[in-house]
Amino acid sequence: MPSIAYTFAVRSRRTRFVGGRVPNLLSITLLSAMLLSTAWTSAAFAQSVPPASPANPPTSTPATPAVPSAPPAASVAMMRSDPKVREMKMEISLYGSSDANPNRRLTPGQSVPSNYQSTPYRLSGSTKIAIPVLLRTSWCDTDFTTLDARVTIDGLQTRLDPATVFTRTSAGPEANLVFPIQPQNQQGQNEIRTTAVWRVQRWDLDVDEVMAARSTWPRKWDAKFDRYLQKEPGIDPTNPNLFQVADGATPGGARSASPFIAARNAVAAVASRFKAISGGTSEFGPDGSLRGIAFSPDNTAWGVEAGRGSPVELCATCVAGLRAIGIPARLLYCIDEDGETSTQRTRSKFRFIGEFFLNDIGWVPFDPVEMRMKGIATRMKNGPIKGFANIDSLQNCTPFAFKIVPDGFDRADRYAIWGWRAPGVSVDTNYAVSRITLNDSSRGNGKVPSMPAPVGDEGP
Repeated sequence: MPSIAYTFAVRSRRTRFVGGRVPNLLSITLLSAMLLSTAWTSAAFAQSVPPASPANPPTSTPATPAVPSAPPAASVAMMRSDPKVREMKMEISLYGSSDANPNRRLTPGQSVPSNYQSTPYRLSGSTKIAIPVLLRTSWCDTDFTTLDARVTIDGLQTRLDPATVFTRTSAGPEANLVFPIQPQNQQGQNEIRTTAVWRVQRWDLDVDEVMAARSTWPRKWDAKFDRYLQKEPGIDPTNPNLFQVADGATPGGARSASPFIAARNAVAAVASRFKAISGGTSEFGPDGSLRGIAFSPDNTAWGVEAGRGSPVELCATCVAGLRAIGIPARLLYCIDEDGETSTQRTRSKFRFIGEFFLNDIGWVPFDPVEMRMKGIATRMKNGPIKGFANIDSLQNCTPFAFKIVPDGFDRADRYAIWGWRAPGVSVDTNYAVSRITLNDSSRGNGKVPSMPAPVGDEGP
């Protein structure tokens, strides 16, 4: 039985990312043979979790299973290639900035207002901050055996036990990194920072659209897909106007074509209804760093009826359209980086990838923003659409969550994928600022240059 500890190997020499896809020269027979030799390695990487501490066993769901599960099935319709190992360092910072509200600054001799709070935050000792993570997607596997987790409160840093920080939230790929916040000064805190370091392996993903189009409708989807067919905040498949657009995109209705073709037509039709995209994907703080997800302005309608919305609202509407016609679909909240320009350094930003499930194929990704940029309105319905199934620069994108806030936690000052559980918290909203910092560093190339993507995403 192979160990699920860190079995992933890398090349020491760094190479530059090549935008082109690696040609698939393997036959089905060779792929089958390769799966026998490499599936355990890939599964081990995806299922890598921090070892339990013998001195302080975790009280949450055990991070390491007693017996590894069988490797997931693999899809020859979706091939992974050109693997890159990256070290992720993510920090959530809560601090005060007078730049957030210059009018708050006190001038010499000015009396202190009665409701003036000298510190931006006042947190209790029972506060917890959670960062969602995904162990596996069709293009990304995550390794937490090298997880390093720390909390810094007003300059005092505490290193945490990785086994208590890493918490499984389901039998699937979802998990949280949970940081206990235990301030020494109960009168208030000027800065709280959580830091986590781990590794991921991201792949270029090549989808054989001809093979995917042969997938057929099941009599009934497995019960594990129920959550991806139902209504949830921001995703409403019960909207009759949305169903009309999504189902009417295929002559004779969605069921008259294969689910792949029906999905492609539906997403293209819904995305085409958005005549305008309001703003970018992200909201940035006073210092220019990533702070939250960008939405349409308050009291502004969005969706197929309004014909506009922000990038996250566009993706959520496309996912809802797929659910409306009976195809399991979900929204992935991801973070990637803008390229450097002559006036601006690379910085992190949110990116929203939709996925839908096909039996024997797996979770197929799409990027409706890219589809709009590549001119979906002028493309034939029966032809490939750039950004659907095959997505540019997907390998540079790290998936974090299927939900906008982790289960059991609340939104902090912004919707920003992370959340907190902070009873009795006091926040000076005119002064307090949050910041997300993600440093993505190369750690070489993956050992296996090409392999099929997993069909399912069940965890260990």
